[in-house]
Amino acid sequence: MSIRDDIVSQYGAKTLRKSAMNIRGGAGVFERVLKGKGIKVALEIGTYKGCATAEIAQHVERVITIDLDHGKLELNGEVWNRYAFWDSLGVHNVELHLVKDDAEKKSLLDSIDFDFAFIDGDHGEGVKLDYDLTKRCGRVLFHDYDSRGPGKDTVFDFVNTLPKHQVQVLDIFALWTR
Repeated sequence: MSIRDDIVSQYGAKTLRKSAMNIRGGAGVFERVLKGKGIKVALEIGTYKGCATAEIAQHVERVITIDLDHGKLELNGEVWNRYAFWDSLGVHNVELHLVKDDAEKKSLLDSIDFDFAFIDGDHGEGVKLDYDLTKRCGRVLFHDYDSRGPGKDTVFDFVNTLPKHQVQVLDIFALWTR
């Protein structure tokens, strides 16, 4: 059984509603860019409920995931225990860090090593900061690489500033490799 199927079976399809792994074949994208690539430590920025985190964890030795301690989950007033969720799925290789702001995120990222990054946090101007903080690993996967209309294309516009020969578009995802 896939992680996606396990989540739906245990928690219902609504749990995947805002997950990157559920949007336009996201789970398949994670498998394509991670499976068999020798990635040991994956970094994720933007955790929400942790569905994509669980999928990523299937293909790497360890996942370090970072979210705001007052992120979308909390702003929506949702109560969700990510560790209990991952435990119910048999996922035990995840380390969650909740940060208060970009300065704390930068301090944390400066102190850890990783060889892949998935950026799905700030969909505004912060995407450039997240990229700058993670590009040293050489492989960065962006979510929400699509044109949404004026004022909503920050990820799309930023990724399009990167050298075209270093970016592979995978539907709503874009993979940058050095």
